[in-house]
Amino acid sequence: MSINQARWLLVSFIVLAILSFIWGHNPSQLRIDTASGAVHPIEVEKSCEIKGLGCSVPIGGLGTVVIQAPSIIKPLEKFTFTVVPSAALLKNLGSVSVDFQMVGMDMGINQYPLTRQADGAYQQVIILPVCTTTRTDWLALVTFTTTEGVYVVKLPFFVDRR
Repeated sequence: MSINQARWLLVSFIVLAILSFIWGHNPSQLRIDTASGAVHPIEVEKSCEIKGLGCSVPIGGLGTVVIQAPSIIKPLEKFTFTVVPSAALLKNLGSVSVDFQMVGMDMGINQYPLTRQADGAYQQVIILPVCTTTRTDWLALVTFTTTEGVYVVKLPFFVDRR
């Protein structure tokens, strides 16, 4: 191996190490929103519960959406997360994704794009990690990319540790 090849290899290793360090310590800073337009946070009522029958949420003036998960969600077990937009919203909807977070905890990246089904619903099979401190409180941040901008709905819920 020549001196130039060794230098190139060393510089490449250092750059990769720095990027890995940055990404591993603050992954939210590396997420790139590809949508253009304003980001609109959507407030929901405290009684809004996504587990079971789901929660109906108005998305700006574009229509409503029902966000639903099974009534029992256990860590490390698959469950289907479903978003059902109204017909009016479906006309203006580009993509839907969900990001699961735990406030004050680093649970890794738990972001999932939802896939549009033939009936117009958006779904994804999800597996949430287990919290080593036995916390069960999560936030589902559901992002809707529309023709009018990006809308984000923050929905708290609890997993079952039985």
